[in-house]
Amino acid sequence: MASRKIGIDLGTTYSVVSYVDDTGVITNVESSEGEKTTPSIVYFDADGSTVVVGSAAREAGAMDPDRVIERVKNYMGDPNFMKEINGQQMSASAISSVILKKLIADTEKWLQGDEIEGAVITCPAYFGDAAREATRKAGEAVELSNGQKLKVLKIMDEPTAAAIAYGNSHPEDMHKTVLIYDLGGGTFDCTVMRLDFNGQDRKYQVVTTGGDHKLGGKDWDKAISDYVRSEFCNETGCDEEAMKNDPEQTVWFSEKAEATKKMLTQKESATMTPNFESSKARIEITREKFNELTRGLFAQTTALIDQMLEKKGMTMAEIDEIILVGGSTRMKQVEEGLTAYYNKPLVSFDPDKAVSNGAALVASGMSVDSNFNEDGTPATADAGTVPGGFGGESMSLSTSFEGTGGTQNEIIELCTKSYCLRYYSNGQPKFLNLVKKDTPKPAHGTTASVIPNLTVGGADGGMFDSVNIFILENEELTDDVAEDKCAPLYEEMPVPFTPPVRGDARVEVTLDVDINGQLILTLVELDTGVRHEVHPVRKGGDAASKGLDEVSGFTLA
Repeated sequence: MASRKIGIDLGTTYSVVSYVDDTGVITNVESSEGEKTTPSIVYFDADGSTVVVGSAAREAGAMDPDRVIERVKNYMGDPNFMKEINGQQMSASAISSVILKKLIADTEKWLQGDEIEGAVITCPAYFGDAAREATRKAGEAVELSNGQKLKVLKIMDEPTAAAIAYGNSHPEDMHKTVLIYDLGGGTFDCTVMRLDFNGQDRKYQVVTTGGDHKLGGKDWDKAISDYVRSEFCNETGCDEEAMKNDPEQTVWFSEKAEATKKMLTQKESATMTPNFESSKARIEITREKFNELTRGLFAQTTALIDQMLEKKGMTMAEIDEIILVGGSTRMKQVEEGLTAYYNKPLVSFDPDKAVSNGAALVASGMSVDSNFNEDGTPATADAGTVPGGFGGESMSLSTSFEGTGGTQNEIIELCTKSYCLRYYSNGQPKFLNLVKKDTPKPAHGTTASVIPNLTVGGADGGMFDSVNIFILENEELTDDVAEDKCAPLYEEMPVPFTPPVRGDARVEVTLDVDINGQLILTLVELDTGVRHEVHPVRKGGDAASKGLDEVSGFTLA
């Protein structure tokens, strides 16, 4: 019995699994329905025992649309997102785990007895610590047919994975700077990468990243739905608001609008035929009208690219070509719009499967044994002390892998967020970026390099029995950052001092970001050398993990 390491593109609207076979060929797993891409849609039945994932979920939920869940990836790591299923609170991570459960079940069936040794799971480049943690936990909650939990080898940025798949198809030497334009069903990523290929030695270096985790092809679908619904109601006299709020209509439009969008990629016009309150009408939408309705959405993508480049101090003159990734880049509007706006060579490279293929290439060249203990848990000195469970060195080997044809590949990934510490100066709160966005991972930042005389209380006299550590994330590239640019990442963390220390006692706070983007915090009392491991509590506590323990109890239909 052989074992396989797989790559999973856990998408907002569609998910894909790939692996590298014994001959070095990348294979895409077919679902039990015979599809190479599985819709990321979940339907929970009323009795709470059965769950349907994929194409059948939309059909199963047609008469019970409140139990259909789509685009859950948009809420990964958000403690405020919760879906009640049969009295059980389910987080985005738990619902994503159900999708992964389906993908793994289909993969095991496809592999015909070969075991899954581990998986690289991708996420948007701009995902912060909480979203990456939620993705990892979703994967680790999936149980394989052998009773073991799925080993998550790495959480990898989607544009990086796509660039690796692209590079794998080019055996020639290459020295270029590319822009990955990744427009999926529910997310948009833009990433600048430097590709340096010299013979068998290949380097993929991320330069900078940007994007919007709530902008994607489904927004183009919504534009179609809104237009067709309005035209339908104008023609039939139906109440537009009632139609918009009807659950069955919502499910119908979700499916038909996407199909119409795809049709408009091939033809100049398409039709939809809504049926509501005994009224039926045939509504036509032309590609020209579609482009007019969605011009603002496309403009948002170029604005995000321009902002990313400007913040990094770059211009499009430094970009050699634009690589199109994601199913939504098939829209004619994207090709025509990017050509008109940037006038750069465009390369459309397997939009649906490039991400999973790249993840599979990385997975195939990784060593599982060095990253996991015998019981399958991540290999760290003390996994319980590290947010996310991965230690600073446990995944260091994942920055390189052996590719097909014996190529030696090095990946230099970056922190996609800046992480700052709140401290006080003259009684006023200040915010210092310990690790800045675009710093290569693993990253190390410390107050000592900027504030060598950071003190507990900032004044002589009083004694302190603890100090609060407060870590936030932001997008800024400067040392000092304004509070309104930051979002709290963890709850305030009290670090106790035994015995109490003077207010002018010097301390050093260190923040490390491992190769998966997970954070490790320490505080050192400089006068005594006492070292404190800081145990962060994520903002919102364990809310973002609710329902994960129940995933194994669901039966896939």
